[in-house]
Amino acid sequence: MTRRFTTLLAITLCLSLALSAAPFAAAEEAAAPAEPFAYIMYANSDWSTQYFAADAEGVTAANASVAGAGEYTVGLQFAAPAAGLSFAALGIKGGEAALPNYTIEIKAIRVNGEEIPFTKGYTSSDDGVETRMNVYNEWVSELPADARSYDGSLDGAAPVIVDKAAFEAVSSVEIDFVLHKYPLDTAFVMFANADWSVSYFGGEAPEGVTAVNAVIDGFGDYSAALELAAPSEGLAFCALGVANGEKTYPGAYLKINEIRLNGEAIAFEKGYTSSDDGITTRMNIYNEWVSALPDDAHSFDGVLDDASPKTVDPALFTGVNKIEVDFSLVPVTDTAYIMYADAAWAKQYFGGDAPEGVTAGNVTVDGPGTYTVSLSFDEPAEGLAFAAVGVTNGEKTFGGYFIDVTEVKVNGEALTLGKGFTTSDDGVTTRENIYNEWVSSLPNEARRADGDLEGAAAIIVDKEAFASVTSVEVTFNYIYGKPAEKSADAPLTEEEAAELQAKDYNAYIGVQTTSYIFRNSWDEANYGRDSAEHPDFFSRLTGWDADNNAVDYGGTFEDAVLTAEGEYTVSLTTGDMGFGTDEAFRLLFVSTDLPSKLVKDGFVTIEGVRVKIGDQATKEYTDVDTSGEYVRLVIFDEYNRSEDPFGYTMPGPNSSIVITFTVTGLTD
Repeated sequence: MTRRFTTLLAITLCLSLALSAAPFAAAEEAAAPAEPFAYIMYANSDWSTQYFAADAEGVTAANASVAGAGEYTVGLQFAAPAAGLSFAALGIKGGEAALPNYTIEIKAIRVNGEEIPFTKGYTSSDDGVETRMNVYNEWVSELPADARSYDGSLDGAAPVIVDKAAFEAVSSVEIDFVLHKYPLDTAFVMFANADWSVSYFGGEAPEGVTAVNAVIDGFGDYSAALELAAPSEGLAFCALGVANGEKTYPGAYLKINEIRLNGEAIAFEKGYTSSDDGITTRMNIYNEWVSALPDDAHSFDGVLDDASPKTVDPALFTGVNKIEVDFSLVPVTDTAYIMYADAAWAKQYFGGDAPEGVTAGNVTVDGPGTYTVSLSFDEPAEGLAFAAVGVTNGEKTFGGYFIDVTEVKVNGEALTLGKGFTTSDDGVTTRENIYNEWVSSLPNEARRADGDLEGAAAIIVDKEAFASVTSVEVTFNYIYGKPAEKSADAPLTEEEAAELQAKDYNAYIGVQTTSYIFRNSWDEANYGRDSAEHPDFFSRLTGWDADNNAVDYGGTFEDAVLTAEGEYTVSLTTGDMGFGTDEAFRLLFVSTDLPSKLVKDGFVTIEGVRVKIGDQATKEYTDVDTSGEYVRLVIFDEYNRSEDPFGYTMPGPNSSIVITFTVTGLTD
């Protein structure tokens, strides 16, 4: 390799912030084991000594065939000492396709025969095909979306795990590593008794609680348990969680098989799988704060109509010392198939049941990997009008994934392939076109695992090879990809809006006076509906004494569930203390969990807001605030308005505030 090419390569790597394993300019492929095989990627400080799985003068590579999980050693020897270090990584050629979701654990790194210290790395892939663990890669500024770790945690993981000072004059470098089939993860029972005096939410258990967590090392059946030193008094919350499940098993389902209290099985209803934070996968066993299924709710059987966040009777949790949950971790699956039409459209297949004379060899897709699908015809299909490989619900089940067609066989003979791309015509089915002459330019949603769409096209085969077809076979890599994040400003689609319009929502009256007697918005972290520390503050009016202690001002709230179009009312009836001596409101509002996007995009309308304070005349004033994630109806707001919209007198003890409004656009 010339010095000029080396410099250009280094510059390109800096600009991309992610080092690709580029072979030498004029090097032939090294004699190497059949894929998958492990090797060390390496470049010294001035890139004069390199190895990237291709022959390099003065470099002897000890690569290792990788058959699956196990212990391996790879190494490099240099005829002349390599000075300094620019880049190093452990790579597995073809690892993402042959060994999807496997993880690397480095056990030892030796330079010139001496072990050197190293910190924690992570497993990932730059192209969705080759698995790697960076040893020294200063071009990576943050962990990639597909980063994973053998122990299920990315805490402390980095792309630089060695001190390059140890690489001043290198004659040899070796790496011992273990390849794990799955990242290890932890499943646990989340719990809080009725008054929250005893609780557990993962990690180290508090005094009086013993957590018997499950080590998750793949899909299958497991058990997790909690043992309580003192019998539980009722139940406020319970759920099953998998600590890093959204990262290690994205899209997977939880299925509870049995719940036992003090060794006795109890009845439970069907739950659903979701995540509150995009990290921990969970299934609520009893969660009274969830009024509607979240957007990411999914079920192992594909049906959510009968799923609930409250699956058990909380009364059964009185006097309980042991809670056990048997469950299954179930992979998400989908179906891959060939879409096909011959020249006359006489022989077609587009998924589902095959027509007479056509046999479809579809396959179940359960994550990253290599798959083969096929079609055969009783009578030859003449010519070709269209062909593609598709994954039925791929945009939903494996959002962001890539299809990379690696082989197409017609009548058993492999064809020469061009460069394709992954796309979707309907936002549901993921596809790679094999022959589609109606696509003249790349669609906006076109994507490739390597990010390089230059030269990609919707026709990757010569249709002349399809003159008389009795069988078609397509092999492709299905490659992990992070779903594209939708811009917060992007308008809702009709499908998205229809799904949201069919849900039920809640409306809560809220208030704050001049001395801070209050009921906050339902989603306020400290004193809202879901507050773990102060769950009672949302069910009453709360004030403060001179020493800043909370004071119960009583009061009764009547909130509303928004189920369809119609008129709704929320109200507050004060208790014997009223609002004390306060003479004005800082805030008076209605907080909802109705997404602001529905109103902003014109799918839902709220109007005709009327307010009656005590015995005073009803006032009409509509101010629908959609600046946040959820809709608020604002009556008074001292913080964002210079004047109140109408005059009023503060209601006294045992008086009321009633707010009525009309909603259109929600469906039953």
